[in-house]
Amino acid sequence: ESPSAIAYYKNSIWASFRENNVLIRFNISTMRAELRIGGKTSPFASPEDIFVDGEFAYVCNGKASNIIKVNLESYSVEEHYNFEEPILSYVKSGSFEFVLLDSGLYVI
Repeated sequence: ESPSAIAYYKNSIWASFRENNVLIRFNISTMRAELRIGGKTSPFASPEDIFVDGEFAYVCNGKASNIIKVNLESYSVEEHYNFEEPILSYVKSGSFEFVLLDSGLYVI
């Protein structure tokens, strides 16, 4: 399975994988997987997109219709937002947050 999205953080690439419901950190120097979050008991449900802001990754769950916030330093995971339809993408710019849903683009 190829990744559904990638994001850069501290000399690593984080990739989401829809079918396996995981987030994997790859070392850029070796291109080897170093860390895996998710799997059989996963907070992810068909992760579509990743947005990194500071030490946090925001992962859009297509099937669960929520955004999971992952601390990339401590690896803690929490639900950030929940919607009534699938989330395709999330972006934060300053004090603005944008989400792309099936029905359109919204400011939250």
